[in-house]
Amino acid sequence: MSFKKIGLLSLLALAFGVSFLSIILIQKNKPNAPVPRPSASFDAFSGKLTIPAIDDLRVGSRKILLCGVAFAKPQSIRAMVTEVARRDYEGLALKCKPVGTGTPCDGNVASKFGGAVVVQCFTPDGRDFAATLAENGILCGLPAQSGSIYKSCSTGR
Repeated sequence: MSFKKIGLLSLLALAFGVSFLSIILIQKNKPNAPVPRPSASFDAFSGKLTIPAIDDLRVGSRKILLCGVAFAKPQSIRAMVTEVARRDYEGLALKCKPVGTGTPCDGNVASKFGGAVVVQCFTPDGRDFAATLAENGILCGLPAQSGSIYKSCSTGR
């Protein structure tokens, strides 16, 4: 191969490299388009509460998991606690907002767990439903999820 051809190929390789590098730099400096959030799981929703079991709560047709609280008592009293919760709260109108939209659990838990949406719900008078259940000893606060917002079963608060 002659020096002329080698020089021409080197010049073309250099031009290709410079073009490729400039494309990469242009793409890097472009602002990223906002990532669309899935609207179904991040929109507030409301409905009547149904309680198939104390650890299976539903608002409207959605299975929910209240952020910051859980049933953490012996399984031997699960049926009794479910009945108490049904008697006192089934049919209650709740307005729920998913984790990630200003709940005490934001940044500490995922927005979904299994088939349930993790939410904070409010009664028509504006009370936090999880706080009500924790104060009445039905569910236990989970400090790892929500700090000391909800009453824990193992301590006084």
